[in-house]
Amino acid sequence: MFVMLITCPGFRKRCALPALVFSASLALTPSAMGQRQAVQFARECAVKEIAVLTLIEDHGAADDLPPGRLGEAGLMMFRARWACYEGHVSEALALYDSILALGPVANKQ
Repeated sequence: MFVMLITCPGFRKRCALPALVFSASLALTPSAMGQRQAVQFARECAVKEIAVLTLIEDHGAADDLPPGRLGEAGLMMFRARWACYEGHVSEALALYDSILALGPVANKQ
């Protein structure tokens, strides 16, 4: 939750979701998957992962999408990550692309 304090001064409720997504993403790293043999994360997945994570966080900061929709995108990101770790790279890339379909962040002025 330290990330929430840095990225969301004032600790507003709308900032909780991006911090939760980030915190949960740390929990699903290969070291947290138990005593399984180390697996390699495909480069294509890593590139999409960064784009998706950035998009979700930017939408959360802009508060331009309902929190439920961002939550679903976060869960879909975890499914994509898991598929990539399991070696189903094309399935993972399709999931990442469906998250990127959220579109650009709305500019609020």
